[in-house]
Amino acid sequence: PRAVDATSARWRGGSPARAKRRLLDDDDAKEPAVDPVQWGQAGAALLANEWSNVADQIGIAELGDLAEARPSEIHGTGLFATKDLELGTLVTLYRPDLTVDDTGKALMIDEADASYFQDFQMAQAPGSRQYFVFPPGVRTSAVPEDCPRFWVAANPGKEVVTGFLGHLANDGASCADDGDVERYLAESAEKANACLVPLCIPLMGLVLAENVQKGQELLVTYGYDAWLRTPLETSHSKAVEDLLRKGATQYAGLTLMASERYGDALKRLSNFVRTGSTQEATPSTIRPKRAKRKKKPTSGGFG
Repeated sequence: PRAVDATSARWRGGSPARAKRRLLDDDDAKEPAVDPVQWGQAGAALLANEWSNVADQIGIAELGDLAEARPSEIHGTGLFATKDLELGTLVTLYRPDLTVDDTGKALMIDEADASYFQDFQMAQAPGSRQYFVFPPGVRTSAVPEDCPRFWVAANPGKEVVTGFLGHLANDGASCADDGDVERYLAESAEKANACLVPLCIPLMGLVLAENVQKGQELLVTYGYDAWLRTPLETSHSKAVEDLLRKGATQYAGLTLMASERYGDALKRLSNFVRTGSTQEATPSTIRPKRAKRKKKPTSGGFG
């Protein structure tokens, strides 16, 4: 995983709802427009807090019933299907407790995550499942073409939140060293029955890559970079390239499948994390960018 100086992480303070209101109402903001990742991260925290009140209106209430966390024979706590599910099913969301942009700037919404992410490098032990790149280049109606590149991570020490269990999915294989990459990729792909794909900024979702039965553990491929704690290489052997290409093709296909199957719900989900409302945005309700204002003697607010 990418090396990150998490000491620069900044908690914006207060409850998720208050953070959301601050993003919406701070007239003294230095920036004319709020960063979409910051905006969406506050919205995701609000969604987690208000799940029972808004999930049904958004059309994602079933995500609270399709999987459960329990001890895994593979590693620690795993994620298991609570009923028979078919290929293409969106099972649960991935909680974006931390986002990190290309400059290394990190953002947390919940103060409770500070102790876990304070030393992010130590938290990223080999095989860590807490780090995913968003977006990877697949375009959907809920992921704009100009979406900024960033990374998301979840704090596994937090209490399990309904609808946000994606970070608990295990990898069915592990990679020991550079010489083990080909075997790892082949074995992990063979065992994986799910994949984390982008839904809307900054949410990812766990989508099934095959039919699964009730009680079956849901497995994904973390990637050899997660196990070896190293960036992806720029070149590989033909065998490794073929395996990576196969995984990328499946990933793109599941991203588009989820977009098509859950299109309306994902648009409402995207709208909620951007605005905090379950009402569909209209030209009269979409908040315009604030015009630049003359600099005041003193500054404050968000920024």
